[in-house]
Amino acid sequence: MNPMNQRLPREDGGSGRPQPVRLRLVGPAGEATTGGPGQRFRPYRLPLLLLLCGPAVLALVVLDAPAWARVAPVLAYLLVVPGLACVRLLGLADGGLAVMLGAGLSLALGILVAQAMIYLDLWSPTLGLSTLVAVASASGLVELYRGTLAGPGRDEEPEDAP
Repeated sequence: MNPMNQRLPREDGGSGRPQPVRLRLVGPAGEATTGGPGQRFRPYRLPLLLLLCGPAVLALVVLDAPAWARVAPVLAYLLVVPGLACVRLLGLADGGLAVMLGAGLSLALGILVAQAMIYLDLWSPTLGLSTLVAVASASGLVELYRGTLAGPGRDEEPEDAP
């Protein structure tokens, strides 16, 4: 018999049915999210949106959607998302400042990627967009990973410190 399928007796005298695992979500600031369905995933909305926008925009380009359908999403993505995903890792309190810094960093990242492709003689608009999607996705994943690992007391000083 497989040990994973084996039923163990419960301490409370129950039937020994395995209990579902319940995960506790912890927000980026370390607070446990105990609100209703809309409140539980609020800290994860923007990182998840940033993660999902990249493949959607890349699909528009790779599947050769009509130009009128892809110009606005691609330009908006290139202008905001890669830099905003990186700037969010800084944990700035002011959202407006984060968006402005994100837009500037997005343009700078776009220029760096274009310069690297020209220097390496690998010019391809799809490769450039793919590189920026990879940068934004990696930053979004890091933010989600840090948010799930954040716990109460992680940002506090040790008690024995003066």
